[in-house]
Amino acid sequence: MRALFIIGNADHHAAIAAPAARELLALGDTVDVFSVAELRALPSPAACFPGARTFALVPGGLRKRLPKGAQSGTRRGRVLRRLAHDLAWKLGLRARVEWVLLRSRPDIVVTMNDASFPYDGICEAARRRGIPVVLLQEGVRFPLPAEQRTHTPYGGSELAALCVWGERSAAHFRKYAPAARIRVTGNPRYDGIDLERARAEGRALRERLGLSGRLLGFLSNPIDDQGFCTTDEKMRLFERFVTEAAPALAAASATVVVKLHPRETVGAFREVAARASGAAGAPQVVVAADAPVLPLLSALDAGVVLTSTIGLEAMLLDVPIGSLEIPGAGHVFDYVESGAGLPLHADARAAHEVEELLNGFGEKSARRRAAYVEEHLAHRGEAARQVAYAVREVARAAES
Repeated sequence: MRALFIIGNADHHAAIAAPAARELLALGDTVDVFSVAELRALPSPAACFPGARTFALVPGGLRKRLPKGAQSGTRRGRVLRRLAHDLAWKLGLRARVEWVLLRSRPDIVVTMNDASFPYDGICEAARRRGIPVVLLQEGVRFPLPAEQRTHTPYGGSELAALCVWGERSAAHFRKYAPAARIRVTGNPRYDGIDLERARAEGRALRERLGLSGRLLGFLSNPIDDQGFCTTDEKMRLFERFVTEAAPALAAASATVVVKLHPRETVGAFREVAARASGAAGAPQVVVAADAPVLPLLSALDAGVVLTSTIGLEAMLLDVPIGSLEIPGAGHVFDYVESGAGLPLHADARAAHEVEELLNGFGEKSARRRAAYVEEHLAHRGEAARQVAYAVREVARAAES
């Protein structure tokens, strides 16, 4: 069997897909990688897939800057981006996709995304050639404003199968795909996590960054790019929260450690951090832009999340989390709904809520976090094998 993995970055995409690719190679299958990372000025994931050929959608170095998606909350920005995507597809990307499919001759295509550009076009090109497409869930799933403006939601295209992380994810995807196509495989990214090593690295990280006392992580992600707000609104939300929580942070001698998504602008957060830290009686705010995720999470006393998978990773390390309300959207994903996360607000309630969060918010919270992880991450330690079996099953079914 020949499998073609479509990979968008050397970070979480590769961390999810590479273990499954290794399983397929060990079973005697052929694996190729189709990298779209260079289209976003990201490093190639080729080194993450030893033994696999890598084809790039565009040459490395063609694009110099990582697009930040800064104003996706505006209608004009969305229209211009869509026009640019359509033009790029017609002028060269479509031909390159067809060439890669011809050279690789895959029996199956495995993708991390089926709805966003350019994954949607690649998946459609594969289907036109009669090649089945399998989706590997790339992140926690919830309705996105940006997806509601498209014709096809994530996981809603004509997929042969969807490999999802756990039962909660399966329930989400059943809204878009037939239940028979959904495979609860788990997430290969978490198969090999050594929690004790992460904690040891976290202690070393605290020393390297000169951090002492209690640490509250602000675990940001591009909610502006997801369509919840503009970048300015996101930055104002962050600043309001830190300002309102200041009394509780000062009383606990706590430092706010900011961890960003690669698509976020470090400078904007550092400006807010400088203003917040400079006020009389204000807490220290540190932007740890390059700190590795798991060691940083393990060093925290608590974390604040917006919408992303990082909240699940924090709970994997038994770190209490709070979910910050996004104006007009509420507490996104199911952190609060499940009882595993504390609801937070960027207003006068913040000081009391942060005090409660730093104290673990109740005796039952640890049990809720453990149950939450189990509901979201099935087959931990065996997920890569489960994905490999699902991919082979779909390829065999397509041949018969």
